This record gives sequence, C-alpha cells and structure tokens, in this order.
Amino acid sequence: MAWKSYLMHECIKPLFLIVGVLLISVSPLFMSVEGFVWPGLEKIAGIFGQLMSPESLVYIHPESGEERSLFPVIFKAFASSVTVLGTALVVSLSLALLGTLMLWRAPKRIYQLSLSFTSILQSIPDVVFVVASQMFLVWLYVETGTTFIKLAGAGEGEAVLAPALVLSILPTIYFFQSMLSLVEEEKEKPYYEMAVSKGLPKTFILLTHIMRNMLVRLSYQAKFLISIMVSNLLIVEYLFENFGMASFLLTYSQPPVFFVTALLFFGPVYLVLKIVELTLYFFTRQEVSL
Repeated sequence: MAWKSYLMHECIKPLFLIVGVLLISVSPLFMSVEGFVWPGLEKIAGIFGQLMSPESLVYIHPESGEERSLFPVIFKAFASSVTVLGTALVVSLSLALLGTLMLWRAPKRIYQLSLSFTSILQSIPDVVFVVASQMFLVWLYVETGTTFIKLAGAGEGEAVLAPALVLSILPTIYFFQSMLSLVEEEKEKPYYEMAVSKGLPKTFILLTHIMRNMLVRLSYQAKFLISIMVSNLLIVEYLFENFGMASFLLTYSQPPVFFVTALLFFGPVYLVLKIVELTLYFFTRQEVSL
C-alpha cells in the first residue's frame, strides 16, 4: 500500500512541472503595458493547437524577423548547455575533492583558515565571479596575445571549456567549503575514533568511510547546487556568445516555443534529481525529497 501511494505521488509530481511550465509560457498573453488583459479563447486555443504538433513549431529571430524551424536546432542548444553544465560539475567536484585531500593532513590552523576563507567567498554574489573571471581571461589574452582556451565562437566552433570553468567557480567553492565542514563533523563521530584506535591509516579512513558519508550528505544539496548552476548558465552563455538553452529561452519567448524549450531543458534536470533521490534511498533507506 505504501509503495502504491509513493508511486502515485511520484507520478503526480511531473504533472505539476508540466502545468507550471505551461502557465509561465502563456503568461505573456495576459500582460500588456496597460496591465492584465484577457487574450481570448481563440488565442489560447491556438497555443494548444501548436503544441499538438511540436514538429511544425517555428521561432522568430528578434532582429531579422525570419522564421526558422525549432527542430532540430533546439537539440544543438540542448547539447551545448548540457556539455557546459556537465563539464562544470565534474571540474568543481574534482577540484573540491583534491583540495580536501590536500588539507586532510594540514595543520589545524590552516584547515580553519581555509574554511573561513571559503565562507567569505560564498558571500560574494554569483555574477561577480562570472564577470570577473571573463575579464581575467580577456586581460590574459591582451597581455600575452595567446588564447589558452577558446573564449567565444558560434556553431561548431563555440567555446566549451572556458564557460565551463567559469561556471564551475561557485560550485567549487560551495563543494570545498561543505566538504571541509562535513569532514570536521565526521571526525567527531565514534567510528572515526574507533578506526584510529585500531591503527588504520587516516588517509584510508578518509577515502573509505568519511568520503562516502560526506558525498551522501552532499547529495542532499543537489537541487540547490543545480539551481545555482542553471541560474548562472544564462550569464555565462551570454558572455561567451554560446547558443545554449538558457539564452534560447530568454531570446525566443513565443509561448509554444518557450514551453517546449523549457520542458526539454528542465525535464532532464528533474530526472537527474529523481535518480539522485532514488540512489540516496537505496544507500540510506531514508526517503528524500529533492
């Protein structure tokens, strides 16, 4: 009975996502410079009619006014955003793990200073890191005359590594600060003292026990972390002139196009969160709602 209730609850959740995206998509129809307006049933029915045949959807270029087919162009934008997001996530997690391992045997004072420094960095607005890092890359190019990584481009030649590195800055700080705090908490638990008393190497304890518990606890923050990265993705794509999903959503806001694009973008994000949720349940046997 509990499983039936759980499955029904989980099946309803995507419907709320779809309805929410739909309401946001059609909301411009109800707005004008004069305030709230009723667009009429004909317009609303027209939107739903277009959604019934998504393969025929077109988006209008804001400058040229030219109509272009949404598919398969939208898949290129999707691939661009997923590549940048995925690379940024791998880079940030790897750098934070490496930093934690390096500080594992550091003196207590250095460990605490690192923890305090990352806490200060977290208080700086996201946009400052994004803009400052791109300005640094441009300055480096002006001073050296060499581009170590591609800074901008379009189509097949658009930048990937540079926007991914910029996007990874804030998650790296968040991961690093969280890992340092969680390691300190884990060291206070009885199993750590017991493992040390048995003569197990501290590095072995970190890699086999503390790291596992730490990563599980970090997974609980998956929704928060992804929301930060997605919100910064728009700025990154704009600065590096990438043709990605975030910039596509902002540029082409026709209701049917916005609905399909947003669903294609946030649907996989929701699926990833569900996979993390089920994985956590498998390992901890505790129900988690991400």
